[in-house]
Amino acid sequence: MRTYYVDETGFTGEDLLAEDQPIFVQATNDFSDAEAHDLIASCFGGVGSAELKYSRLARGGRHHDKIITFIRALAADQLRAGAWVAHKEYALMTLVVDWWMEPLAYRHGLNLYKDGGNHAMANMLYSCFEGFWSPAFRRKLLLHFQRMFRARTMERYEECRALVEKEKQRVDGDREEILRYFSLSFMLLGYQHVKGVPERVLDIALTGLVQLGHAWNERHKGPWTVVHDQSSNMAKQKWIWDAYSAATLPEARFENPGTVAQFPMNVVQTRFGDSFQEKQLQVCDVLAGACAAVLRFDRNNPDDVAYREKLLEAGIESLIIAGLWPSTDVTPESLGRKGWDGNVALEWLTEQMHARRPDKP
Repeated sequence: MRTYYVDETGFTGEDLLAEDQPIFVQATNDFSDAEAHDLIASCFGGVGSAELKYSRLARGGRHHDKIITFIRALAADQLRAGAWVAHKEYALMTLVVDWWMEPLAYRHGLNLYKDGGNHAMANMLYSCFEGFWSPAFRRKLLLHFQRMFRARTMERYEECRALVEKEKQRVDGDREEILRYFSLSFMLLGYQHVKGVPERVLDIALTGLVQLGHAWNERHKGPWTVVHDQSSNMAKQKWIWDAYSAATLPEARFENPGTVAQFPMNVVQTRFGDSFQEKQLQVCDVLAGACAAVLRFDRNNPDDVAYREKLLEAGIESLIIAGLWPSTDVTPESLGRKGWDGNVALEWLTEQMHARRPDKP
């Protein structure tokens, strides 16, 4: 049976605005025990550590050359490893669109998932808050929505509503129009909507795992075993993953821009592994850390810039399978979603998940 491994970096649960970890990465590979052992031996010989960790390898830049050699080796065969990446602040904006604006649109007969409208809305709002206000205000607004969706208390709801209304009264023209996208749901959906939102809706780890699963399913139909690092928090949503990835799901295929969702995903077992024992998880850790370093580098630090350039030259971009990243694209054509309706897949998946949900997940 084929096996792929997954480990992550930058996970902060439902706190998507942690300033010290703005990037979340999930890395994966399908190496055998022997292949992982040989890869590590050839790239990191002499390191003198029983378990490779990117954080230790990269400290002070002392092993940058070895990491670059490692990335070059992975990029030589892009079908054996990869990564899903997320800009967490932007990811939070997409979730506000999904859970605060889309339900109101749906209630009034507008399909926001048609032609990529949800992605266009997130891109527009993310860019406009930076252009018409500032990155600091955008972050402040998103922090209030994050608190509201996490706590689900009337106090946090009123704090968020008050911020939006106070700013809406202070501005006019285009800025007032932008804030109306947020204020309407307070008036028409209200606090009951916040109370009814599913638990852990701001946790993006499952989203990345699903994308990686579809990528492996396209490469090989399985059946698959998935090994996730045991130190991760995926266990909290494992029942959803088990239901979504199960080999017992009916056959279905959804052509999504940039990816194909093919069911069943043919995952017959998902277990949690020990990275000390399973070197494939160490490969994931180093790849995830290198991807995060490329994406969050300090432009004012010459060492960071030079290291990033070497990673890019080694081919690290070719290992990024998909992700959530800010863009200025807002038209169906530029988004690559003209004629695409994401609601078709969502309705099918919702039906399947309801049928497989345990009484006490």
